[in-house]
Amino acid sequence: MNVKLSRRHFLDIAAVYGSRAAFASAALGIVPGQAFLAKEARAQGTAKYKLRVGTIMSETNELHLQSGIYQFTKLVEQKTDGAVQFQIVGSGQACSENTCGSRVTSGVLDVGTSSPQNLGSVFPYSIAMDFPFLWSDRTAYLSFFHSKDSNKLYRDVFRKAYGIELLYGSGEMRNVMLGKKYADKPAIKTFKDFQGSKLRITNSVMIANFIKSIGANPIPLAWTETLEGLKSGVVDGAETWPGAATGFGMHTVLTHDVPLEFAPGYEVVFMTSAVFNKFPDKIKESILEAAYETQNSAYAGVALAKNKYIGNGANPDKDSAYIKAGLKLETLSSAELAEFKNAASMERNAALYSDVRKQLDSVAGLDVYGAMKEAAARYNGKPHSSQKWWA
Repeated sequence: MNVKLSRRHFLDIAAVYGSRAAFASAALGIVPGQAFLAKEARAQGTAKYKLRVGTIMSETNELHLQSGIYQFTKLVEQKTDGAVQFQIVGSGQACSENTCGSRVTSGVLDVGTSSPQNLGSVFPYSIAMDFPFLWSDRTAYLSFFHSKDSNKLYRDVFRKAYGIELLYGSGEMRNVMLGKKYADKPAIKTFKDFQGSKLRITNSVMIANFIKSIGANPIPLAWTETLEGLKSGVVDGAETWPGAATGFGMHTVLTHDVPLEFAPGYEVVFMTSAVFNKFPDKIKESILEAAYETQNSAYAGVALAKNKYIGNGANPDKDSAYIKAGLKLETLSSAELAEFKNAASMERNAALYSDVRKQLDSVAGLDVYGAMKEAAARYNGKPHSSQKWWA
């Protein structure tokens, strides 16, 4: 019989059978029988490792972003026969995008999710993949990130510099989204239309430099404040990726998506090496296998979401966010895109990127831009590939 659990009933179940059983009961809307509760109690009791996950994802916006965090945790629990159990604290209740990193390193959380750009304030090297127009599309950078090539140039640096295990990533590419100020303008085709505009950026010096290079003004604004900033006109637009914009309702105050695809836009799932290394080898392998399987299904999930939920796919659903909001989205020609690439090129903006390049090089002990450029050349224009990077 479906009922609405009272707070007292919830607490009674939690006290006797554990919080997992109580949350399951509330989610199902039932007063469970003894057999059900016994099953939940056994699952709670067999968990040797209980991990807290902090994320801004909810099961609603997950449809748009396809971070895979809910699937990943379930897979780990299944593969470890319940020895590892997760408590997901979602919707930003445990951490924001720019605090999940510090919450994980301090031990408040065991696992976190964030965009690498927002992690930059905690782990400066996280922006090393974000040089403008380095990657041809999401397939290229995700193939690199899910390859053995990523170990020396990215994952190993994180372990050594920050004690962080990067598990997997999922997402799209970053575009420039424009607000109501541009409502009456045709689709934007040239960076000259951005001159003097105030564009919200993530907390990333790399992204800030890119916005400067195309003649706009970068305005650092917390993700939680971006929607209100677009509504009020504090910013004229924002750089982000489409699934993030629609997943958090920003399409309602946007009028254009300028599909520059200038840098990766995705969520990465991570934990500290201290937490990861305490597991027996069998559990470590289960976690990595779960990450591998999740990043494959999430990659496919993004392709579906682009049509069904976001609306920036080849065949957008009539109920997708872009279609319902009437966002202008027109592919740029090769010549039009070349103008943006020329304006933002590393050669043209060497002085602008000098400091961040020195910082990245000092962390990794090599020419990061040069190495990333070589890596990107191996994956740009190629089909999606996924390797077990640890094997």
